[in-house]
Amino acid sequence: MNNPQIYFHNFNSIDREKKSILFIPGAGMDHRFIRALKLPAAEYNQPLVIDLPGHGKTKGFSSNDIQSYSKFLIDALEQFHLKNLVLCGHSMGGLIALDMLIGHGFSAKSLLLLNSIYPIRVSNALIEKAKAGNGYAADFIIKFGLYKKLIGMKNIFPQEEALVMFNDLDACNNFELNPTDLQNLKLPISLVLGAKDKLVDLKEVDNFAKHSSCKIHSMDEVGHFPFFENPHELSKLITFIT
Repeated sequence: MNNPQIYFHNFNSIDREKKSILFIPGAGMDHRFIRALKLPAAEYNQPLVIDLPGHGKTKGFSSNDIQSYSKFLIDALEQFHLKNLVLCGHSMGGLIALDMLIGHGFSAKSLLLLNSIYPIRVSNALIEKAKAGNGYAADFIIKFGLYKKLIGMKNIFPQEEALVMFNDLDACNNFELNPTDLQNLKLPISLVLGAKDKLVDLKEVDNFAKHSSCKIHSMDEVGHFPFFENPHELSKLITFIT
């Protein structure tokens, strides 16, 4: 952890005898999104997160390019030499995880896509909100993505003037994969979806399943943010899957 420009969450307490999961946040979010997750301490390291450029405590600027984010994470991880690492990407983070594996040949034990599929197509309405400011995009995502009423949700999104949300959402629309690449992935893939998530296109879930050997898990009474809406059940499910 010799780069003060990058924030590594929970990397100072890694036990190499335990399982490690790298959690990759969705659009605009940072390490705080996993704060309520509780994995069995005897078996797992604490959830690992590396804040992306311009997000959370990492310096720099956000990008409208998924590939730049995936390369950033791979370069940041290089010094740790983690073996059998599980990748868990939420929403946009799932695309980053896919590109790490497909575009850069990153080696992982398994892949967990949390409220995430390929492709992710962001509506024009949300893009226009994001152009107006991070807060407007956050309001839209919370309105349509959150099933349970939770106080303070907007605080997890960027508050500064830089258009982090616009860049991230644009990155989702810009990202392209060849379906053949999905078929060629040789690691276990699991999808965890919220039954009440209005931001994930179920038709695309079926399409993704046709092109990959994935297992689908659904959480009842949960929208796009299971790590806040039901962190206890999500923690149990992640433990079961990994």
